[in-house]
Amino acid sequence: MKKLLLVLSLSFVLYGCSTTETLDTSSEGIVLSEEVSSEAAETVSVTISLTDGGTVIAGSEKTVEVEAGANLLAVMRENYAIEEADGFITAIDGQTQVEETAETKAKYWLFDVNGESSMVGAADVALQEGDVIVWNLTEM
Repeated sequence: MKKLLLVLSLSFVLYGCSTTETLDTSSEGIVLSEEVSSEAAETVSVTISLTDGGTVIAGSEKTVEVEAGANLLAVMRENYAIEEADGFITAIDGQTQVEETAETKAKYWLFDVNGESSMVGAADVALQEGDVIVWNLTEM
């Protein structure tokens, strides 16, 4: 019985000496965590240019700072005047696609990422550091 009382007494003493931590849920604590997460967002430098038949359109080249993984379509909307139809870009900064007629061949906006033709649409391209995007108004 004495041993049991001794064990219980020591348990209470140890429990009383233990440290406890509380979670700070004040608005300052929440703002601080938001600030830390926004500072952690990595920005990357991306170069975008427009060409017509392989010739660079004067004044079209831009180097922009964006969040790593940013969507190319969203970046285009922020940095160029674009028109869209059915999920495709049909005009960039006043340079419009041309539908085929008896007198003209069709011209469509296609783009390369780092020198390679993109196999996905602009909405599916996640931008990374040093990416070079070239939009080309291409005759078909």
